[in-house]
Amino acid sequence: MTKSQSTVAYSVAGAGENLLLVHGGTGSRKHWIRNTAALAEHYRVWAIDLPGFGESLELPAGLCSEQYIDYVYEQLQALAFTREPFLIGAFSFGSVVSSGLAIKFGERLKKMSIVGPAGYGIKRAVPIDTRSMRSAGSSLEAQNEVMRHNLKAIMLYYPESITDEMLAMHRIHINETRFDSRPLSLSSLLLANLKQVSCPIQILWGEHDQYAHPALDARMQLTQQTLPTAHLAKIARAGHWAQYENAEDTNRAMLDFFKN
Repeated sequence: MTKSQSTVAYSVAGAGENLLLVHGGTGSRKHWIRNTAALAEHYRVWAIDLPGFGESLELPAGLCSEQYIDYVYEQLQALAFTREPFLIGAFSFGSVVSSGLAIKFGERLKKMSIVGPAGYGIKRAVPIDTRSMRSAGSSLEAQNEVMRHNLKAIMLYYPESITDEMLAMHRIHINETRFDSRPLSLSSLLLANLKQVSCPIQILWGEHDQYAHPALDARMQLTQQTLPTAHLAKIARAGHWAQYENAEDTNRAMLDFFKN
């Protein structure tokens, strides 16, 4: 079942405990396209488009990054399942949003699994080499090359992961993104928020996560020191978008965490 006419667009699949899936920046619920079916074998999965992304409605004029998490929380109240205990799976920018939501939901949130977390506030010495779509002009072939380069630089580690289907999906994501997620993704909110959350937390990284600088092991050590009870793990054969590039291992890790 799909709902696209409310403030928050969503798809629902499966039965059982409710599981909310939150996507990353320049994305939509399709960030979980290789995970929803497997998770829905065990849970009632609500995959949403965050406000300002995908098929969700426009944000109120003038809404700034500092107000965004509060606004998302208000909109999610329209989904009745959020008034009862539920689970969250969050990716990248969605992890920062969900860390703030977790504080607000309090005891209603049973567990939270994060893939490719953002929001560490650690500046890179050398910026990631990404290219502007404007540099491609109106040539679809040139645009595809820019998207292929950028997906390899920030999302997917293996070139063979970037198929024509993937490029078509990413083009839609670019065209449907109306909110700039970068200020929240580059903030230091994640660990500060998660320290205030009492539910069990799992954090997964693709072993080649392009955002986990200066090194993934250092990022994991910092996280464990800050959140000593959190469950941390690497997903082999994957970059930042681990739940897409290695869906099988990511699905297994999330299900093991949610069930045990």
